[in-house]
Amino acid sequence: GPALAAIAECVIAGLLPRVTAELALTAGRIPDAAFSVIAMGKLGGREMTASSDLDLVFVYEVPDEVEASDGPKPLSPTLYFARLAQRFISALTTPTAAGTLYEVDMRLRPTGNKGPAAVSLKSFVDYHASESWTWEHLALTRGRVVAGPAKLRTRLNDAIRRRLTAPKDGIKVITDARDMRARMAETFPDSNPWDLKYARGGLVDIEFVAQALQLVHAEKAPQVLDTNTIAALAKLREAGFLTAADATTLIDAAGLQHALTQVLRVALDETPKMDEATPGLKALLAQAGGAADFAALEARLFGLQQAARAVFEKVMN
Repeated sequence: GPALAAIAECVIAGLLPRVTAELALTAGRIPDAAFSVIAMGKLGGREMTASSDLDLVFVYEVPDEVEASDGPKPLSPTLYFARLAQRFISALTTPTAAGTLYEVDMRLRPTGNKGPAAVSLKSFVDYHASESWTWEHLALTRGRVVAGPAKLRTRLNDAIRRRLTAPKDGIKVITDARDMRARMAETFPDSNPWDLKYARGGLVDIEFVAQALQLVHAEKAPQVLDTNTIAALAKLREAGFLTAADATTLIDAAGLQHALTQVLRVALDETPKMDEATPGLKALLAQAGGAADFAALEARLFGLQQAARAVFEKVMN
């Protein structure tokens, strides 16, 4: 996971200056402006798999007095950075003879798919201060700035931290998170324990616990914040917001299911049906899970899922 995230960050860092230079050929540049990329989701949490898309948010900052770029075909700042974001997405997603780099998901940007491709720093801060919902705050726990000038990166990281540590109604956070998980289960059934993302006690349940507890406690204990799920659970344990037993259960369940997910994302294009799995795949999964054989792996997996779901029910009620 961390290695695949590092590769994606290298790609972002390498492509962004090239895309910016291409746009500058016609539109020029905006003096003293800055553009940054926020990684969300699995990239933000350094939990990527071979098939992960990139959840990205683009934020820019422009001096108040600047009205347009300085090229032969000048653009207003809003249009300029929208074009830059669109070109950058195209560079990441366009099919080539060697395939496609990544799919890009922009739904976590302010106002979602209805919003502009890139937003100003002020708009980003104002939106999360007054308009964003609990589910957006949960997603923001995984927000990590991965590209852009140092000054804007610092301001963005500070803005994210201020939002996450702002006073919140803990009961409302837990209630909202529980309701969101229930609605998600209606769309993505949890009947297959090998659907490691949506299964009862699977990765989504564990992420909801980590993210909700971070939101509830970050105001008084900002040290619990971490974009990585397992690291956040460890910090919540250290701060006393999860018992040692509950944290160990969730960390073990997350670690095993992350390891198995890495194998499944390479081997299959769909949710696995283990009664149809080949002996080779079962052996590979057992090896990834550190089990003597597939039967032992399933016993451990199903036991950890059941225990993780019990922790979810306890925390979310």
